[in-house]
Amino acid sequence: MRTERTTIQAQARSDGRRLLRTINDTQAHGVEGARAYPPTAAHEAGLEVGSLRYEDAMAYLIEQAALLGDAKTAFYDDVGDQHPHGYVSYFFTRRALTLLEG
Repeated sequence: MRTERTTIQAQARSDGRRLLRTINDTQAHGVEGARAYPPTAAHEAGLEVGSLRYEDAMAYLIEQAALLGDAKTAFYDDVGDQHPHGYVSYFFTRRALTLLEG
């Protein structure tokens, strides 16, 4: 069971970093505070919006403070798989740049 959890965490980290690179390449362009829309980048990063892998990747990026939810675009009702964390868009943070360097 522990090995499976470690594998899932490693995959979430890998998928999250790939998604973050794609967001940077296509949306943020290395600018801290740039608005990011992860569903647009997901396909190019090889992730299906709404899939468990996408949700795990997003959870990793939020946990790492690489993406910060935009309170102005928050959803308070269930909006389905496209916005599992309750935000339409996010802000690309300084921590995102640090993760991309590492």
